Amino acid sequence: MADPTPATSKLNTAPLETDLDLDRYFSQAEKQLEIERVLQCFKLDPFAILELPYNRPEIKAIKASYRKKSLMIHPDKVKHERAEEAFGMLKKAESELNDETRMKFLLTVIEEAKVEALRANGHKVKTQVNTEEKEEDGRNKVTVESATVVDDQNYPFLQTRDGQTAVREKVKEILIEMELRRRRMLKKELEAEGVVARKAEEAVVDRKRKAEEAKQWEASRDTRVNSWRDFQKKGGKKVKKVKKSGL
Repeated sequence: MADPTPATSKLNTAPLETDLDLDRYFSQAEKQLEIERVLQCFKLDPFAILELPYNRPEIKAIKASYRKKSLMIHPDKVKHERAEEAFGMLKKAESELNDETRMKFLLTVIEEAKVEALRANGHKVKTQVNTEEKEEDGRNKVTVESATVVDDQNYPFLQTRDGQTAVREKVKEILIEMELRRRRMLKKELEAEGVVARKAEEAVVDRKRKAEEAKQWEASRDTRVNSWRDFQKKGGKKVKKVKKSGL
């Protein structure tokens, strides 16, 4: 019996396995829109750029999202004056989520953002501490690290569009504050380094000045000695001139 499913339907539902398939699947209009979306994302939030949920993503999820979006916004795939900028943001986002240290930092920010978003919307928040442990010598367990997290299942609000938007905005606020704090600290460090460098430079100038003065003093030694000898030959006393009065 013939399959009643139209051929076009089969084509549209077939898995897109190759980069060429994906490239053909997206229209130029979709690629343009994706570039605009990426450019509007907060640059310090890789989850927003890659459109990944705010929890630890699997490596394959990061890879799949990056692959799909790179084919949409790569400068060689679409004509857009800011395609290179958008692609640079995408590459940076993928790199950050593959960096374990950066990932742990971002997950800490996300948990803090969830707490703040819930409280801002009238929820009483309970957190739990997750610890990662490893065995040593097959007997003793040693805590490697711990993190305070929110159980999303206990808060349906976090699954809603409003909840996800609230978390994203809180993540942005926290990252901005931390970036401003980092810049302030860097500015202070640079200012302190500037003071130290200026003092060091002043010390060098002072040493050069003293060295030049000593050199000049030594160079004038013969003149001073000869003057003293002439003075001694004249009796060693200066003749004091008396100003005559007009009277």
